[in-house]
Amino acid sequence: MEISPLQKKAFIDWFLDQYDLPKREIVWLFDYLLKRDELLNNLHFVFEAHLCPRSMIISVQDGEERPFRFYKEHVVTNEVEKAFHDIRMNHGEPLYVEMNFAGVRNSEEYISVLEDNPFLPDDYYLEDSDYKEIDLLLNYVENEQYILELKSKIDEALDEGDLKAFNFYSSLLNNQTEDQNRR
Repeated sequence: MEISPLQKKAFIDWFLDQYDLPKREIVWLFDYLLKRDELLNNLHFVFEAHLCPRSMIISVQDGEERPFRFYKEHVVTNEVEKAFHDIRMNHGEPLYVEMNFAGVRNSEEYISVLEDNPFLPDDYYLEDSDYKEIDLLLNYVENEQYILELKSKIDEALDEGDLKAFNFYSSLLNNQTEDQNRR
């Protein structure tokens, strides 16, 4: 879903009304963005903006030591002026923005402008325990599929009156079932 410049302006205005920013230069940067629809068209609010090639993260949470960070490729700066210069000079490039404030994940205002981060790996939020669960599930599904195939072969052997095939596949099924029960 495309987020319109008007929606982005409304969010930025709401944000500026709600929070006192620790650096006045950040307010100036937002004022600059608000006046330029071309920049707003290329502005994307996301989570995990640090993974994007060109992004900024603005934090207004208590105790935040770095309220502003600008990322370009593998360079990071906390100087708003450098970000402003880059944005002004490269106004056609996408800029990904992450806002950090209390309750951000439940904020209807932020969710209304939030987009999927195209640079977020599919497994970014998975932990080791998740991979173990996935492996267990895949093994279970693979085992169940094998049992279904064996049962199908047994049915086929019965239909054809092939006692040798019936005994062979029944033996495999019994072994598989015993293995499964031991786990």
